Amino acid sequence: MVENKGLYSIGVVERDTGIGRDTLRVWERRYGFPEPVRNEKGERKYSEMQLRRLQRIRRLLDRGMRPGKLLPLSEDALNKLEAGLQPETPQQLDATVSAILEAIRSADAGQVEILFRKQYEKKGMKGFVLNTVVPLLNTVGELWISGQLQVFQEHFLSQQLIRFLNTEIAKIPKSADGPLVLLATLPGEEHTLGLLMVSAMLSSAGISAINLGGEVPMDQIVRAVDQFHADAVGITFSGAYQYKNIRAHLLELRELIPDDVEIWTGGEGVRRLRKLPNGVSKFSSLDTFSLPHDHLVSSS
Repeated sequence: MVENKGLYSIGVVERDTGIGRDTLRVWERRYGFPEPVRNEKGERKYSEMQLRRLQRIRRLLDRGMRPGKLLPLSEDALNKLEAGLQPETPQQLDATVSAILEAIRSADAGQVEILFRKQYEKKGMKGFVLNTVVPLLNTVGELWISGQLQVFQEHFLSQQLIRFLNTEIAKIPKSADGPLVLLATLPGEEHTLGLLMVSAMLSSAGISAINLGGEVPMDQIVRAVDQFHADAVGITFSGAYQYKNIRAHLLELRELIPDDVEIWTGGEGVRRLRKLPNGVSKFSSLDTFSLPHDHLVSSS
């Protein structure tokens, strides 16, 4: 809802940018942006220009860039940075990706399903994830950053993909006495597509996975490990997660979970993380995905 005189409340800005109000206040103190005005009650109010800039910054954060680099930039510098991230032209894109993008722009859910089905039947789960889903999501991210794809279109694709993958994952037979992996993100991490793709890769290897979804409190992960008798826990971090907190949070989780339960981690947020806590393994990308410890399968 637009506030009086074209100003937005901090709650509206938080909702429409996905940037938490505590983060907005920290940026205000540390970087001098955003620069809200105060109403008669002392409440922060943000202009539409600031809202739009914050939305651009959020898109760049999702690409793994850091607030310290982005917040001090002028509008011209931000424009140049975005220009350097322009996606390939449609002629350069894979024909399948181009066709799916066209279906997304047309809001044609049936056509998206048909295209997914065709690629899945041709490539199988692993090939579908690596050769269709990964390049598709990379392209969608680039188009979103450059303003060529709307947020609702990205969400539309995500929902179609989530439904499709969950349906196909459920069809893959799993060994009743095989290993079990719990998947989750920690509080503050809303991005869950990475979890779903890991679940798909595990399923293609015949391994059972329980996807708890996003923003699961640590104590609930610990309880789930006990209740489901999990052999491993997989935690993903996107580039938007607070990088400085990742190692500490993994260390805390490692201390809470029994030593014989392995912890795996992946995602853009941990790509640069060199020193992991003892008992935590990293998979760098889905392209090179393999079970961090194959003995989970061989010993089951």
